[in-house]
Amino acid sequence: MATSKRMKVKVRCPGKVILFGEHASVYGHPSLVATVGAYTEVHIEQIIEPHIRYEAPDFDYKHDCKISLLDGVVAITDEESEKEACQQIRHILTLKQSVTEDSWFLLLYYYHKILPVKGRFGIRVTATTRLWPGSGLGSSASYCSSLALALLTLSNQDTSTENINRISYEGEKVFHGTPSGVDNTACTYGGCLLYRKGSVPPFTRITLNAPPRLLLVNSKQEHNTAAIVREVAQHKDKIQETLARIGEISLAGQENLALGRDIGHLMTENHNLLNKLPGVSSHHTDTIVDICNGFGVPAKITGAGGGGVVIGLIRDCVDVLSLKNTLKRQGYQVLDNVEIGVDGVQAVLE
Repeated sequence: MATSKRMKVKVRCPGKVILFGEHASVYGHPSLVATVGAYTEVHIEQIIEPHIRYEAPDFDYKHDCKISLLDGVVAITDEESEKEACQQIRHILTLKQSVTEDSWFLLLYYYHKILPVKGRFGIRVTATTRLWPGSGLGSSASYCSSLALALLTLSNQDTSTENINRISYEGEKVFHGTPSGVDNTACTYGGCLLYRKGSVPPFTRITLNAPPRLLLVNSKQEHNTAAIVREVAQHKDKIQETLARIGEISLAGQENLALGRDIGHLMTENHNLLNKLPGVSSHHTDTIVDICNGFGVPAKITGAGGGGVVIGLIRDCVDVLSLKNTLKRQGYQVLDNVEIGVDGVQAVLE
């Protein structure tokens, strides 16, 4: 590692939405994923004290520990030592499973993984986000990519997109066990990607012509993605035609976005097909879609369903403010006028 250090760094990374192809992608059909202009930001600065200090003001969370607490953690050299290191870090700091504790744990894990033992230095980290955790917007991948790039930059190491994506995926495994790699790849590289499980490579970058803007609506209804995927799998023999059609919609969406054509009718059809799958529809997501449709906004579930987020296609003729206020009165969280296909993770030196 080079001796020169960058004293401060700010990194921001977008979230992502699945535009088309939910559930069908599990069975080898294509899905279309795009970044969204809602970001996680990570600020890291080197400090004199030999401490790792972390603050997440969005969650009113702070934590602090001495660097020396990591001295006894096994060096990460392979998959087995990585698992052992993760267990040791959680044990040393008696961390619980929660959004805030997991984000603190990931910082310590990345610090131990990225920075060599000799030459370690104290840091102060502040993380903020506009992405709702656990909603299907790629909040954990956005945080992983942000943190990876920030630490690599501050320690003057390899900040290639490939290396960031690799480290981000390893962080995603800590959060999710066996992730597909869709979220971290989209958040790191940015833009719009066509994903097909089993293809080599599984991702194809899509050029967007006059990309539309979206409304993001959080139902605030908790959902278990793995459980919903399992429930759909129990009926897969009966829903093959539905899944195949969802895959076809992904390809049609790719073509329309590349040519600057409207995708509203495809969003509506994709949503209606998803609602035919067991466990995917919910009262709250159906209510959100109905409200959006009433304002002339095509809308659909994004992600596994059973709650989570609905995306709506904003058109020039729509009274977005009235729609937003109507949704908020129902208790939902809203981000409006959100750009898709934005650039991936970026560092801004301070």
